Amino acid sequence: MEETITQDEAAAKVQEHIDGVMSSLPNEAELETRQGMNFASCDDPTDGGPKDRITVSERLWIRGLPTEENEANIELMHDYWLNNGYQIIHDLRPDELFVTVRNEIDAFDVSVQVSDQGSLSIVAASPCVWPEGTPNS
Repeated sequence: MEETITQDEAAAKVQEHIDGVMSSLPNEAELETRQGMNFASCDDPTDGGPKDRITVSERLWIRGLPTEENEANIELMHDYWLNNGYQIIHDLRPDELFVTVRNEIDAFDVSVQVSDQGSLSIVAASPCVWPEGTPNS
């Protein structure tokens, strides 16, 4: 029952992870909100910890890039992650344009995938955290 970062700190780190990988893309790349910041129950924690925690995530569209360059742009993101302390969790290329990575320091996950319509989307998610940083007493 250790302390964690707060949900607000997790939300800020989600944005940092997205901003970091976006720096690897051409300047034309822009983010478009899909759902906004999401705070979800950590019902099935993979860390063996208690269920009363939450995960913080955000899913965004990446706009402004030609769809025919999706593979090259995902490769730019992949290179960024490999050079910035992320571990590849899933890389389904070339069958599917889908990559998931985990930051080796803070265990945040980031994924990129292509929709059926060819649009790139990115999601970053925190590990399980206590909303206020400490277990409920």
